[in-house]
Amino acid sequence: MTVILIRTVIFYIALTLIMRLMGKRQIGEIQLSEFVAAVMLSELAALPITDRDIPLFHGLVSLVALGSLEVITAFACRKLPRLRKTLFGEPIVLVAGGKIIDKGLDKARITLDEVLAVIRTEGYKSFDDVYYVILEQTGKISVLPKAASTPLTPKDSNITAEETGPDMTVMIEGVEIESFMERTGKTKADIAKILSENKLSKKDCMILAFDENGTVKLTKKETGK
Repeated sequence: MTVILIRTVIFYIALTLIMRLMGKRQIGEIQLSEFVAAVMLSELAALPITDRDIPLFHGLVSLVALGSLEVITAFACRKLPRLRKTLFGEPIVLVAGGKIIDKGLDKARITLDEVLAVIRTEGYKSFDDVYYVILEQTGKISVLPKAASTPLTPKDSNITAEETGPDMTVMIEGVEIESFMERTGKTKADIAKILSENKLSKKDCMILAFDENGTVKLTKKETGK
């Protein structure tokens, strides 16, 4: 029992590191090769955990080899468009100009019921509100509405809206987010100064963010009474 527990912990750590190396994607956005790699990783990890006859090192080598292969494949696809097309395919148009494309439905092996379900999920009442429906390489279905069903924007009303972009959260629960720090040009010293000015320690800071104008947005951690 102790051996299985130790092996489980080791493979949990190894799998976490390998999946981190492979990159981040939402589950609904993984490519085919990533899905295959995830399935194989789970199988390769399960066997050495429960079978003591399989050396621990052999299992780890298999995990590292498979993770490395996925990273190499992803890099090759980034540099070779033809390979990317071969492995991941192309977007498939299911609805164009408000008309159903039977050829696209057959190619994607998707029923009209499924398309209508996605249209409703996107918040449109009927098929008449939709202009284009496209099955992306990630497996996600994009729904583009007709002009008459598109919500009004400041541009439609000839109103000039300021581009602000998202808030760049440089600290969450006392932990610095270095990618956003680099984006905003803030350093750890800058963050420490802001916290000091607000008489806060890192552990008391829930969220610290900046907008594109440099405005500080600080949320303090609520303390229970």
